[in-house]
Amino acid sequence: MPVSIQSQLRQHIFTVPTVAVSVPAARRRARAHFATWDLDVEHPVVETALFILTELLTNSVQHTAHRSPTADIILALGPRSLIVAVHDRHPHCPRPTPEPHADGSGGWGLRLVAELAAEALGSTHTHTDTDEQGKTLLVRLPRPDRTLPCTRDVGIRDVGVRSGGGTPERGPVAVRSHSDDPFESLAERGR
Repeated sequence: MPVSIQSQLRQHIFTVPTVAVSVPAARRRARAHFATWDLDVEHPVVETALFILTELLTNSVQHTAHRSPTADIILALGPRSLIVAVHDRHPHCPRPTPEPHADGSGGWGLRLVAELAAEALGSTHTHTDTDEQGKTLLVRLPRPDRTLPCTRDVGIRDVGVRSGGGTPERGPVAVRSHSDDPFESLAERGR
């Protein structure tokens, strides 16, 4: 699996084929799993997390399926954060585009993800696999049942995900986190 998380955190990781029918199925599975964690699935942060999952997995289906027949979905819940991440084995690290593609094939997905994460006081990160042949697109949101004030700014290095020799792509990194956030100890596959 692409991410390991401290034992005090709840996590759920599952793999789906990178085909279109996987997108709504993964969303339903994530929604059901959030309910098992006693999260209010109608809470705006949970709805944002589900929408973000939809966008990230849709990107994998549309752009990586020829090289990555599956994608890993990582859901994690800590004392202050909810993480949604999608890992695939395609080396290209996408970035939000300033304009949609001229051919009408999309181009707004990652920008929308970044804007939704920032609006929810969350952050987005892209982490390259050690062998540079895959990546994880990770979004951290505030835990939906918490209303704690933010205490400090964070950057990509504060997240604690190692890129193994490669340099992580800096997507839109936002915003705020708590200094004792256990997600700062995320580690890449193989640790």
